[in-house]
Amino acid sequence: MKYIRLITIGLVLSMMVASCGDDYLDTTPTSSVSAPTISETLNGLYLALNGIHRKMVSQDLGNQGMGGEPGFMLSRDAHGDDMTWDTQTWHQSHLTWAINTNPSSAYNNGIWRTYYQFILNANMILESLEANFSGSQDPLAKYIKGEALTIRAWCHFQLVQYYAKRYVAGTDNSQPGVPYRESSEAVEMARNTVEDVYVKIHRDLDEALTLLEGYEANDVNHYTQKVVYGLKARVALTQQNYSAAGEYAAQAIGMAEKEGCKLMTPNELMHGFANITTETDEALYAAMTQDDQTVYFYSFYAYMSWNFNSSSIRTGIKCISQDTYDMMSETDLRRQWWDPTGTASVPASNYNRRVYQNRKFTARSTANAVGDVAFMRLSELYLIAAEAYARANENTEAKKYFLAFVSQRDPEYVDLGNTGTALAEEVMIHRRIELWGEGFRWFDLKRLNLPCERKGSNYDATFCGFLTRTQSESGWVYEIPKVETDFNTLMETNY
Repeated sequence: MKYIRLITIGLVLSMMVASCGDDYLDTTPTSSVSAPTISETLNGLYLALNGIHRKMVSQDLGNQGMGGEPGFMLSRDAHGDDMTWDTQTWHQSHLTWAINTNPSSAYNNGIWRTYYQFILNANMILESLEANFSGSQDPLAKYIKGEALTIRAWCHFQLVQYYAKRYVAGTDNSQPGVPYRESSEAVEMARNTVEDVYVKIHRDLDEALTLLEGYEANDVNHYTQKVVYGLKARVALTQQNYSAAGEYAAQAIGMAEKEGCKLMTPNELMHGFANITTETDEALYAAMTQDDQTVYFYSFYAYMSWNFNSSSIRTGIKCISQDTYDMMSETDLRRQWWDPTGTASVPASNYNRRVYQNRKFTARSTANAVGDVAFMRLSELYLIAAEAYARANENTEAKKYFLAFVSQRDPEYVDLGNTGTALAEEVMIHRRIELWGEGFRWFDLKRLNLPCERKGSNYDATFCGFLTRTQSESGWVYEIPKVETDFNTLMETNY
C-alpha cells in the first residue's frame, strides 16, 4: 500500500470552459457561435460534436510536433522497436523516452490535456442533451449522445494506457488508473482504479452501440456503430479477453464490409495514405483533410511522409527497423512501403548502412503537408480478429481472418500451419508491418508485457537513447503532468 495524491484538472477545465466557445468556433470559421447558442438546438450540438472530431488534428498545443492525435500516433511508435531515424531532433525525446518520466514535459502535458479537453467537451454535449432534449424522439439526439459517449470512452482508454500500469487479466487490477470524468464540473477527483476505468469504458461503449444503431454518418470523420465495435475489440484485446475481442472485431468487419468497406487492394497500397478516404475503402474512421485546411508543421505528413519539403524529413526520414523489414517475405507487397537502398549520413562509422526509408506515407504535395489520417482501418480489425481468436485457441476463426488479410498483402503466401500461440506470433509480425507508423506498437508491447528491443542494425544507440528497455524498467507508465498534481491544495488517499 502506498499513498498517492489526488489529482485535479480544475485548471485545465477552467481554461476550457472559458474558451469552449472558441473551440466550437474553430469548426465554423465563417461565423461566431457561442456555447449557449450551440446547446439550444440539436443541429448546434451536432456542430459541437463535429468540432471535437475536427480537433483530432489541431494546432492547439503550441508544439508543432504534436498536432493532435496524429502527432500522438507518431510519438507512440517512436517509443517502440519498429521505427527509427537519424540526426533530426524533432521527436527524439520520444525515441529516448525522455518525456515518459518527465512530469514537466510539454509533450506529456499536451497528451493529458488534449484527451481531457475532448472529454470535457463530450460531457458538455451530454449535459446539454439531458438539460434540453431529455426524452426527445429525434434520432439525431440519440446519435449525438452515442458519439459523445464514444469519445469519452475512447479518450479514457487512451489515457489509462498512457498513465497507468497495464491491465492484467485474472487479477483485481486495483492499481491507480486515471480519473474517469463523467461531468463537466471542475472538481478534484481521485484516480479510479484501472479495473474501474475499463468497466466504465465498456459501459459507455455499450450504451453507444445501442444509440448508434441505424446511424449512417455523412462520412468517415464521425463515429458509427461499426467503429464502436472496433473500439470494443481494442479494449478487450488490451484486457486479454481474447474471445470477446475476436467477436467484436468480427462484428465490426461484418458491418463495415456490408457498408462497402474493403481491404486495400495490392494496387492501392502505394496511394500514400494521404488520400485513403477517397482512393480506397479501408477507413472506418479518419480525419479527412482538404487541401485548403492545412495545419502546416503540425501535420502528421510534415514528419511522417518522405516527400514533404522540410528539414524534419530531409534530415530525418522515418525508417523501419531493419529487423522488422526482414520479417517480410520476398513476395510481400508491403516491401514497397520502404526503400532499403537509402543510406545514413551520420554517424561517420555508419555512412554506408542501409536505413530502410519510409515510402508508406506520402503527402499530397511537397509544399503543403496535407493528407487524410486513418484512425481505424479494416486491416487492423482483421489483425485483431486473427490475433484474438488465435490466442483463444479458436484456430478456425483465426485462420479465416488471417488468410483473408494476408492474401491481399502477399500473393504467394504459404500457410505455415501455425495454430494457437504460434499463429498469434505470426499475426503479430504482420501487425507490426501493416500498422507501422500508425501508433500501435508501444501500446502492443505494454499490453503483452514485452520488452522494447531495438534489434535492427539501423538503430543508433547514441541517438535513440537505448536499444533495450525491459518490462521492469521505468517509462512504461507516463508520469502525470506536474501542472496537474501541483494545482491547488492536494489531498492524500490510500489505494
